[in-house]
Amino acid sequence: MNINFSVIPALLIIFLLLNPLHAAQADDDHIEARHLLDAGKILALESILKNVRDRFPGKILEVKLEREEHEIVYEIEVLGDDNVVREVNIDARTGKVLSSKEDD
Repeated sequence: MNINFSVIPALLIIFLLLNPLHAAQADDDHIEARHLLDAGKILALESILKNVRDRFPGKILEVKLEREEHEIVYEIEVLGDDNVVREVNIDARTGKVLSSKEDD
């Protein structure tokens, strides 16, 4: 098997150049969330998390704000007190639990 090691520096440069773009896009998520909150289209994350903690006791591992079909959804990953990781989907506008399932 012949490996062309001269390609590796070029791939590394491309990765380093593109990686900050991805980080910059992720950094803008809070700006969109602020606009949606100010427009009254979503509930504050604080109130969503309080409800999730009441219903699914444990440690919050991750929170994402996603657009799914015609809804804006908080996807929240919780490590339960029973040591099971669950993904809980919450309607960001109403706070209603849409689904919860054990995460893979």
